Amino acid sequence: MEYYDRVFERPDELPATWTDQEFEQCLFKKLDFSRTSFAGSSFINCRFEDCSLVYATLKNTKLYDVTFVNCKLAHVDFGLCNAFGFHVDFQACQLDYTVFLNRKLKKAQFIDCSLKEAYFVKCELTGSVFTNCDLELAKFEENDLTQVDFSTSYNIELDPENNKLKKARFSLHNLPGLLTKYGLVIRN
Repeated sequence: MEYYDRVFERPDELPATWTDQEFEQCLFKKLDFSRTSFAGSSFINCRFEDCSLVYATLKNTKLYDVTFVNCKLAHVDFGLCNAFGFHVDFQACQLDYTVFLNRKLKKAQFIDCSLKEAYFVKCELTGSVFTNCDLELAKFEENDLTQVDFSTSYNIELDPENNKLKKARFSLHNLPGLLTKYGLVIRN
């Protein structure tokens, strides 16, 4: 079924199933989608506000220009999404334990997010911004981090030899996290 320019904010007006559905320019507000399967569905120019998507399943889900604001997305595997046209932005979201595997995230916005133990592997994050994000124990492996701005984020720990970092921006307080593998003791 196709839904266009709709606002979903009451449980009684939701579709019976979330698989193989199409949503365009829809707004989802204050809904609990925890453990919901969105397999095969498409979300185009949609926005989620104050929603919980903890453990949501996104197998072959299309996310084209989707924005999440103040949402809980812990344990979501974005690597299962349809890669074609994939683009997401996050503001004030809890993204702990999420997985981004082989995703193109050019110019993605991560603003005021918790990304504890998030997993970024083989992603293209060129020009993305991590503004005031907690990256405690987040893993960054084999990514293109060209021109990524980490300058206001904290708890960053990544291997510069295992990621492309050309013109990436860091603050001075980020430097110890870039040198962790060398076992150095760095003092103020």
